[in-house]
Amino acid sequence: MNHQSEDQINFSIGDIVELNPEKVAHGGSFVARANGRVFFVRHSLPGETVRAVITGSGPKNRFFFADTVEVLSASANRRQHPWAPADALLAAQENRLPVGGMEFGHITPSVQQELKAVVIAEQLQRLGGIAADHPLLEQLTVKPVSEKELGQRTRVHFGVDAQRHIAMYPHQSNEPQTVDGFPLAAAALENLHLEQLELSGISRVDAAVSSTGQRFVQFTVGAENKPAVVAENLKPQLEQLWGDFQERRIAVRFTAERISGRGRGVRAADVLWGDPVLQENVSFEGAKLNFEVDGAGFWQNHTAAPATLSALVREFADLKSGETAFDLYAGAGLLTGVLADAVGEKGHVLSVEGSPVTSSNAEKNFARQGISRTERSSKTVIKVVRGDVAKVLRNVSTKPEYRAFARPDVVVLDPSREGAGRQVMEQIDQLDPRAIVYVACDPAALGRDTGYLRELGWSLAKVQGLDMYPCTHHVETIARFERR
Repeated sequence: MNHQSEDQINFSIGDIVELNPEKVAHGGSFVARANGRVFFVRHSLPGETVRAVITGSGPKNRFFFADTVEVLSASANRRQHPWAPADALLAAQENRLPVGGMEFGHITPSVQQELKAVVIAEQLQRLGGIAADHPLLEQLTVKPVSEKELGQRTRVHFGVDAQRHIAMYPHQSNEPQTVDGFPLAAAALENLHLEQLELSGISRVDAAVSSTGQRFVQFTVGAENKPAVVAENLKPQLEQLWGDFQERRIAVRFTAERISGRGRGVRAADVLWGDPVLQENVSFEGAKLNFEVDGAGFWQNHTAAPATLSALVREFADLKSGETAFDLYAGAGLLTGVLADAVGEKGHVLSVEGSPVTSSNAEKNFARQGISRTERSSKTVIKVVRGDVAKVLRNVSTKPEYRAFARPDVVVLDPSREGAGRQVMEQIDQLDPRAIVYVACDPAALGRDTGYLRELGWSLAKVQGLDMYPCTHHVETIARFERR
């Protein structure tokens, strides 16, 4: 490595530079400047002096990416990282890269939340066009959803390393590192002791635990292997480790790795032991909702997230009995259930999801006698549609079967990290709802879609961050928009 001093102008990947991070940036890094160049430094904090190794650069070396390897002057907000594999300073001493998944672990919890609030506000300002001195941005906070940081994740996934053990990847690396578990995972998942398995023929492991204590493990089988063969080879290990699957309420699925392209051929059949459908219970503000969710399907992955998110969305939606609501990107129907309970027996809810797995769950959950209906929503007209959101919204105004849903009072949307995009935001605008409630898992996506809404005459009325992903830079944001 070349060691650069401050009076040197040219930087190269592998150089060590001394930096003073100034502020947090979207994506989990911190902004620093040296010799007129901008650096995005991971594993640091504003106000520190650090030595960092340059790991990448932008076009024409206009900016650089770097990882902290030594702290020369530490912030009072820095703490000992709670997980050695993700500890950047320890990793540098051991001449390895820190694994991802806990990149904010070196920061005290309250400051993690303050930094996430800064990122949300900046994205709403920079991409959404909202003034920096807007009261909602100045007062924006990110609230914890639990007093506990560790042991709260109900869905986890691992890669598999060359030694055939569970592993996780460093940031922007395709070389997995062996791990002995994951401290953010719920105890019921850690107690599976996946680290003890020798995973021949397997490329990925996903595990989930429900609020009712059911567990599900999915082994993705590499393209060169057959699920049935790999399953039989692994079964003795699983039986020795877990004993009776049924007695311990563990379901297991072996599924073939998905291969794209014309040469993918016929996909081998899954091998399934036990019931992969998990029972989820969500209680908030006197309401109790029940759901069936495939173990490999989407569900909020923090123990406290479903209830906290449900209560906040219900508050932001502010629906009245008999009204109509849309739940777009609905998954298995968590927020569909919240909205249906709010509008009651004379109300209507349209639930749209593209995934065949979770859409199928939602359709069953909200059947006439479905388990996700509450006493208040037992007669609510709920239409579950599997399909692309943009295509479904086009049909709302043209197809007879959507006539009862043509004029929603409130539209709730919870898109993936890419956001909804201009087309969907324009379609929602044309439906002329009273309010739009946007649930965002990426502040940049929220910022972009806020910009589209502002162009269409909408204004930000409420915004709240939730720290559903402690020890990471990820944050959930709920925003309400109203017409100006």
